[in-house]
Amino acid sequence: MLKRIGIIGGGAAGLFAACMLKRYAAGPDIDISIIEKNPVPGNKLILTGHGRCNITNRKPASELKKGYHEADRFLYPALKEFGPEDTIRFFEDELGLKTKEEDNNRIFPVCDSAVKVRDSIVSYLSGSVRMICGSKVLDIRKTSCFEVTVSGMTYNFDVLILSCGGRSFPQTGSAGDSYRFAERFGHTVIPARAALAPVKVNAGSSAFSSALSGVTVTADISVYCNGRKSASCTGELLFAEFGLTGPAAMEISREIPSDISGNSIELELDLIPSMSDEQFDTELQRQIGEHPGSKISTLLSGYMPASAACEICSEAGADGLYAQNFTRENRKRLICKAKHLRLGIDQAPSIDKAYVTRGGVSLKEIDRKTFGSRLVPGLYITGEALDIDGISGGYNLQACMSEAYMAAKDILGQ
Repeated sequence: MLKRIGIIGGGAAGLFAACMLKRYAAGPDIDISIIEKNPVPGNKLILTGHGRCNITNRKPASELKKGYHEADRFLYPALKEFGPEDTIRFFEDELGLKTKEEDNNRIFPVCDSAVKVRDSIVSYLSGSVRMICGSKVLDIRKTSCFEVTVSGMTYNFDVLILSCGGRSFPQTGSAGDSYRFAERFGHTVIPARAALAPVKVNAGSSAFSSALSGVTVTADISVYCNGRKSASCTGELLFAEFGLTGPAAMEISREIPSDISGNSIELELDLIPSMSDEQFDTELQRQIGEHPGSKISTLLSGYMPASAACEICSEAGADGLYAQNFTRENRKRLICKAKHLRLGIDQAPSIDKAYVTRGGVSLKEIDRKTFGSRLVPGLYITGEALDIDGISGGYNLQACMSEAYMAAKDILGQ
């Protein structure tokens, strides 16, 4: 008997779901349709990896799961069933896209083109999957089947995969449609907020970030809410006119409260994360003893970019000071600024500029072995519609692939 499968959303999650259904279908007894409101599918996919498409991260599942924050245990079975090596094989064997590995286990296509990835997926699905583009879904109802209404037409499906994204980068079509449809079916939706987003500092801190615009440092970065540390991570930071970006800043952005009013929110930067305060003090005294005629900014530039060293010295009141005149109090102020620099935040990161959404359909209502709804038989929810967000480096596309595989396997009865 023919099984009619509808996929709402032609982004990464929807396209991958169609790929998995095509790949593992035993015969011609399924009919697959993707309904996408944009004129072409994959608008957000072509932005991934800065246009190069970081398709996965070649870490074992036990390590990979750590990049999914609160969803690590939920996603782990899917990562074990269909992990990075499976994704690489699919891209190379099925799509004909050779891959390469770069730093931190990141996997890219050799072509370095997210557009080529999108076009290869569309070509792979051609003839097997019906693409209904330029069609915004107006309503979904569940009777004896799923009735999906677009302007002037209703489609009937036996199985429905809801994969129309979250709310990040709404200009690509991710406008929160998944949440609206999920709520109609009784699902709980965790309020959406920005993840993997640039962080804007307040007016009092902007002079520092602006002075270092374009400078990259390796640092510990921590969030302090009303004086209490709530989260931290380590990695590369890129200073910008508005504040901070780069992997570490983007990762910590999900931990900044969405409602800042009435709260004191600060980021603390440790620009010498390889040493404790005491170790750096000992090191600094050694440098001062060995180089009494050197400027302190020159000595500090051995541990961070010279421009950052100059700004830190200025913040610490050590601008222009030489080692031979540097007192214990001078050292304390310098260490405080180099390892405990505070930058104020007075607005939450913008979800419009976030690469992924934190929040979405509650995982308590989703079967992690099938990605099927626990509330509505025949309904599956994948991708950014779910309350799952990964760190940068191929984690989010891998989650889409793993989820798509689990859903397809269950739909096909395998």
